[in-house]
Amino acid sequence: MKPLTISRTFVLWLVLFCPIAAWIGWQDYADRYERFFQDTSIAQRMLSQKTVQHEAVLATLAALSHPPIPERLLPSLQPSMPQLLGLGYLRDGVWAGSTDFPPGLAAAVRQAQQLGRPVTLALDEARYWLVAPSGWSLLLDARHLIPVADFPPSLAMLTLDVGAGPLTLLARQSASSAGLKIDLHKPLGAVSQPFPVHSWRTLTLADWPWTAWLAWAAASCLLAAGTTAWQRSRAEARRQQEAVRLAAMTRLSTLGEMAAGIAHELNQPLTAILAQVRAAERLLDDEEERPAVRQALLASAGQARRAADIISRMRELVKPSSPSPRRVVDPDALAASLLFLREDELARRGIRLTWRNARPGARPLGDRVALEQILHNLVQNAADASGTRSIALNGAVEGSEYVFSVSDDGPGIDAEALPRLFEPFYTTRPQGMGLGLALCETLAGAMDGRMTVRNLEPRGACFTLRLPLAGADA
Repeated sequence: MKPLTISRTFVLWLVLFCPIAAWIGWQDYADRYERFFQDTSIAQRMLSQKTVQHEAVLATLAALSHPPIPERLLPSLQPSMPQLLGLGYLRDGVWAGSTDFPPGLAAAVRQAQQLGRPVTLALDEARYWLVAPSGWSLLLDARHLIPVADFPPSLAMLTLDVGAGPLTLLARQSASSAGLKIDLHKPLGAVSQPFPVHSWRTLTLADWPWTAWLAWAAASCLLAAGTTAWQRSRAEARRQQEAVRLAAMTRLSTLGEMAAGIAHELNQPLTAILAQVRAAERLLDDEEERPAVRQALLASAGQARRAADIISRMRELVKPSSPSPRRVVDPDALAASLLFLREDELARRGIRLTWRNARPGARPLGDRVALEQILHNLVQNAADASGTRSIALNGAVEGSEYVFSVSDDGPGIDAEALPRLFEPFYTTRPQGMGLGLALCETLAGAMDGRMTVRNLEPRGACFTLRLPLAGADA
């Protein structure tokens, strides 16, 4: 074999460089597109969550028996919903709202009632009314749905069409940029607001993997030069037998070091993989671990059933014609279900949950699903209070009422907030919506019950739910 000349070395370098460079470019493009797709999906989910929140607010307003005046309700909603510009309701042809009566709203209400879901009424590229069958309507500004800084960094251009043309939500790149364009169209996940989202980005020359290409160019150049040097050394080795023998021994020694290095590098991950597989095998054969696995699966199934029941219950609440069923409820069984679902989770947070029934034979009248929802909400609120280490759930009888109480040893409730806890959309939490306790009070009222709250001494708070006692009328 003739030693490689400079021209042949250059051709060899091209043969080495071009396929791998193309693969590096394709991998970089695939990685960028994958990040772009994931971040666009994240932005779409963020916007969808906001629009679904609008539907939840309308459903809650429709479920309230005595809703607040729109002019007073608007300031309490705007801190958590900066996109909300106004709201109101149309009832019996009379408009009550924080803004003037919008043209076309009456027709939109009729359309929403025919479809059985909210509909949109676009005012311009950014603003639109979301109109519910109940007559409640929200005036929303799509420009304030998500702050620009909250969008994922890989996104460059993002538009949203609320019905009057595309609205630019994000513009981090010039529209005249030249290069390879990647884009994606997705609708929002809200049934009433399936607005199309368009996201695109132009990959310019600055986005290509120049560093990886330069590194591979240098490496392939060294490889081609090394091959040339190796061939020349081989040609020289043929002229000198001793040089051939020494060169062969050197190459064998180098290969041995490479093999030893590769074996060392592969040994660690292979050992870790083997250890993990054996651990999993032992865990499957360990009879003592099966109850823990079964306990976790039963708890997950119980949570899923409870979530389905709550969703069914919420659907009944938004229908004024569906009365809440009142049946005899076993408080011990109710508490046992609550302890089963929450005790381990709270224990991991260092919180102890207990149940004490002062009248084991007494039975309240109510709806079991609604009671579970109320008690779960109260226990969760107590667990979220800063410094809570114990939560006590108690049952007792006072006159013709059965009384559930949930007490904690947290910091208690501010005196200013105490009288307003059950007001819709009033919350003391930065990210709260103020709907949990209001819905709990609505659920209690539907069962002819009532809820109260007070602070304990020296610290803590106590929520009380009073329900009619079964057999009290007799």
